[in-house]
Amino acid sequence: RAAQMNLGAREATGDVLYFVHADALPPGGYLDTIEAALTEGYPIGCFRLGFDSDHPLLRFNAYCTRFDLPFFRGGDQTLFVTRTLFDQTGGYDEGHVLMEEYDWLRRARRLGRFYIAKETVTVSARKYETASYLRVNLANAVVFSLYSLGVPTRRLRQLYGRLLKRD
Repeated sequence: RAAQMNLGAREATGDVLYFVHADALPPGGYLDTIEAALTEGYPIGCFRLGFDSDHPLLRFNAYCTRFDLPFFRGGDQTLFVTRTLFDQTGGYDEGHVLMEEYDWLRRARRLGRFYIAKETVTVSARKYETASYLRVNLANAVVFSLYSLGVPTRRLRQLYGRLLKRD
């Protein structure tokens, strides 16, 4: 995925890049929100997360994305960034097979202020419905913790698949 996102960035012609997961739907007016953030001096940011489900535990997950903590900053919220800042980071590390957004965000946030929009990106709840809320959150917490401790992403991807019981 990192290689695909870098390819997309190289092929894009604009001054702002917007990375959107395939199962994410940006909110109406998202371009205006991004433009306003850039005007306020934020070269990088994201939207809060919402799910296409009213499950109370998913609403809790979505609520947590308003807080600026690394654990809540996965790419599901989509990420926008100026081309200048993206190029300064060197792009996504193509050696990462998982957690590439976390690695990139860590580097990018050293170079610019980070914005969290009040609007929400709607994401499919399919993974939670298939694997269970508890299993997905446990897998996310374990993988994030091990990533923070320096475990290689190839091992993390294997572990994540086993925790979610998929290949």
